[in-house]
Amino acid sequence: MNDGMLEGIRVLDLTMWAFCPSAARVLAEWGADVIHIENPNSPDPMRLFSGGTLEPGGAAWMFKHYNRGKRSIALNLASDDGREMLYELVKKSDVFITSFLPKTRSKLGFDVDDLKKINPNLIYAKGTGAGPLGPENMRGGYDAASWWSRGSLSQTAMQVTRTDTPPGMVGHGDGMSGLVFAGGICAALLKRERTGKAAVVDSSLMGTAAWFNGPAIIGAQLTPGANMLGQFLDRTTSQWSGTNYKTGDNRYIYMSFLGDHQDEFEDLARLIGQEELISDPRFNSTVNRVEHSQALMAILDKVFATKNLEEWKKILLPSKGVWAPVQNAEEMFHDPMAQANGMVRVPTNEPGTPVVVMPPVMFDEDAGPGNPAPDFGQHTDEILTEIVGLDATRIQELRASRVIA
Repeated sequence: MNDGMLEGIRVLDLTMWAFCPSAARVLAEWGADVIHIENPNSPDPMRLFSGGTLEPGGAAWMFKHYNRGKRSIALNLASDDGREMLYELVKKSDVFITSFLPKTRSKLGFDVDDLKKINPNLIYAKGTGAGPLGPENMRGGYDAASWWSRGSLSQTAMQVTRTDTPPGMVGHGDGMSGLVFAGGICAALLKRERTGKAAVVDSSLMGTAAWFNGPAIIGAQLTPGANMLGQFLDRTTSQWSGTNYKTGDNRYIYMSFLGDHQDEFEDLARLIGQEELISDPRFNSTVNRVEHSQALMAILDKVFATKNLEEWKKILLPSKGVWAPVQNAEEMFHDPMAQANGMVRVPTNEPGTPVVVMPPVMFDEDAGPGNPAPDFGQHTDEILTEIVGLDATRIQELRASRVIA
């Protein structure tokens, strides 16, 4: 069972939208007490995205995805009392994550120096579109712009697929960047544990895109013609051991028999009912299969076209070599390995939330609790009582003056 790797760590999550909230959600799944801070008069926009509401359980499904396992407080930082409450929370916290730009951080009094004066041991973490330095460090960023577009991924995808329109999928950069950001925060916590020094952590959508697309970025600087990464590769230039095969129902199986090992090839030939390939002089060794790869691919194309994808999945299940069905998102939910490893799960007592997708790290073979996302201001009173030490009368006064909600 996952006992919570970050149990005892408190994280203040003053973020909006997806990238930085996703980092905080990862920390929550890993056991941290994460407090999502929102403005009483202007909630996190992701709550209301695509029809979401402030009613209990009514937040948008995408908000729920990026904010599971957190507590919620509604706190007006434009007021003196609101900032005072924040500072009290900072005194008793380990990490502060923000997605706000320098101008807002300075105006509302929660920039690095402001909070480090209050708690020198605080890990201050900033998530940005393109990094904290450089001529455009005051500009914001979103997944589609900073990750897909400026991060080179849309153009690379166009080149690889020979399409004319830049592709992009909402949330890809946010989720991946959040996971990387969470890792950086954990590294800073480890350094603080060992040295007593609390670092400032920076991560960006564009920086994560550069890392993710590193092979293509490096390859683009090679001598023309030497770069095979980030470019369209005609199937006629592929090896049989690393390509797609179309099934009888117009789906695909991807073969990834890297190294083209003899025992794996012979095992495959038997499984697909083509044992004669084993003794065929064109295919009886790795060297010969490389030389006659196109001929082997032509044979395999005909074989795979004889059955549908579901049939081939059952036939290939015991294969020694690596292969995979080319699945869609709906099929991914039903994948037995996704189910067995807790990558996806069906939540209980959460109307409007059909599935939970978990961060891809397990501790003691447990993917985490996957607890629900909080309602707007759900834990305001609890947090102010438990951590700040306010009584019911003072909390009522702050609520009446719209400092909290």
